[in-house]
This record gives sequence, C-alpha cells and structure tokens, in this order.
Amino acid sequence: MASSDSPNGEAPGTRSAEGRGAEECTREQSLELLRQTVIGRLIHTDDAMPAVTPSCFTLDSLGEVVIPLPASWRADLMDGEVVGFETDRFDEQTLQGWTVLVVGRSRLVTDPGKIEALKDGGPLHWGHRPTRGYLSIHPELVTGQRFGS
Repeated sequence: MASSDSPNGEAPGTRSAEGRGAEECTREQSLELLRQTVIGRLIHTDDAMPAVTPSCFTLDSLGEVVIPLPASWRADLMDGEVVGFETDRFDEQTLQGWTVLVVGRSRLVTDPGKIEALKDGGPLHWGHRPTRGYLSIHPELVTGQRFGS
C-alpha cells in the first residue's frame, strides 16, 4: 500500500460515510427540519426539460412551501404543475446532516392579503431581485432523512 493510501482505499483526508446510517424522518420531523433553513431548490420543468432553481422559501401557516418567483419567469406556466422542493443541511467535517424533499402541486398565490403579508415578512428572492409573485406548494409527499446519526 502506498503511503498516501488509506486502509479503505480512500484518498488521505477523506472521511468514509460507511457505518453512518441514514434515519428516516416522519412527516412532522421533516417539516420541522424545513423550518430550520431558508434556502432550497425548486425542482420543476423548463421547456419540458428538468430544471433545478435555487430559491429562498418559507413555510406558511398551512405548512405549504412558499417561494418568490423571479420577475423573468412566466409564472402562469407553473400554476397547477407538480413540482418538488428540496433543502438540506450538512456538516462537511462530520458528514452529519439531513435532507428533506417535498413533492406537490403548485399554485400561484393570488390572495391580496397573503401577497401583502409575504411582501412584508416573507422570503426574499434569491439574489434579492424583484419578484413576479409567489408560488405555493402543497406538500402531498414529504420525505426526510438524517445522516451520520
């Protein structure tokens, strides 16, 4: 074995995730993890191609993921579509962390009172650019995992 090789064949300085099991989270635990961060990834289609867009978000009082839409997007094309939203938090040193995926039907937020409340205290748009509106995702499927516990 070369002096730079580790016994498990990994490069020096890397950490193996072997033996670090993944623990499934309940729906409630997963939603609680979502509340711990404000940035995730919207999973959608763009001209029939898969797309992933970094997005700031919030969970509203109904437990729906609410995302500001960039002014450049055709927001009406997102209304009623099945989309995903994923967020996570990992420590690169310990390889511990979690990931949560929400899948559900999206809808444009149209209630004027809710829009005003989101403008005042809702999520910022990625890059703090102007928004065209807000997209709400009803969480039909919520899965989460903790790693390295």
